[in-house]
Amino acid sequence: MGNTLSNMLHHYRKYLIATLLLYVVLTPNFARAANKDQWKSRTIYQLLTDRFARTDGTTNGCNDIHTYCGGTFRGIINNLDYITGMGFDAIWISPIVDNTPGGYHGYWAKNLYQLNPQFGTEQDFIDLIRECHARDVWVMVDVVGNHVGPVGFDFGQIDTFNKPEHYHDYCQINMEDFANNQWRVEHCRLADLPDLNQDNPFVRQTLLNWISNLIKKYQIDGIRIDTIPEVAKDFWTEFSQAAGVFTIGTIFH
Repeated sequence: MGNTLSNMLHHYRKYLIATLLLYVVLTPNFARAANKDQWKSRTIYQLLTDRFARTDGTTNGCNDIHTYCGGTFRGIINNLDYITGMGFDAIWISPIVDNTPGGYHGYWAKNLYQLNPQFGTEQDFIDLIRECHARDVWVMVDVVGNHVGPVGFDFGQIDTFNKPEHYHDYCQINMEDFANNQWRVEHCRLADLPDLNQDNPFVRQTLLNWISNLIKKYQIDGIRIDTIPEVAKDFWTEFSQAAGVFTIGTIFH
């Protein structure tokens, strides 16, 4: 499982050379909601929260790079002047929700409604947004709507999406599918990660409500959507509308 995921992620990093601009919506509920041209004027610093900075500022090595190494929201706050000092005026951070064990990267969601406690408290994240905005730094958060953490078929480990009907029937994406079989790309598992069924009304509405509430609650300025090709385009249109902020996603080319 670990090797398969590593290989797939390596393939993503190697061939990820295009950016898909999705639907952008401006709404009076978001004082900072900026359009794509305004975002294009920003210089974005991407960081993986767990690997960026610890709260105490220590920089000793990580004993096991396959799990958490200690980076936190407070660690990011402590280094905002470093980021702005290099000329960046926006940050893009890895997913913030609670993950299944080993999900230091954030892409193995367990509970959409809880922040990952490994990165700090909810107040720490609120403080991060506030400190960024005080410096005129915009915050883009990575989000996942395609899959959950690697629990096999034990869906009871996942909060909210805990029933078999919340997922597509089992099949695995093959690399050649990206070139010639979009149905399999949208309905099969990427790296054996349980594939959410966005055609299920409960799953669809839950994801739309979640992203809307997440943006409003924390005043996030934009989102980057993971695994864009693996979900039908019409869902991403609704998802972007529900978010109400600038939205981008990555695709193969």
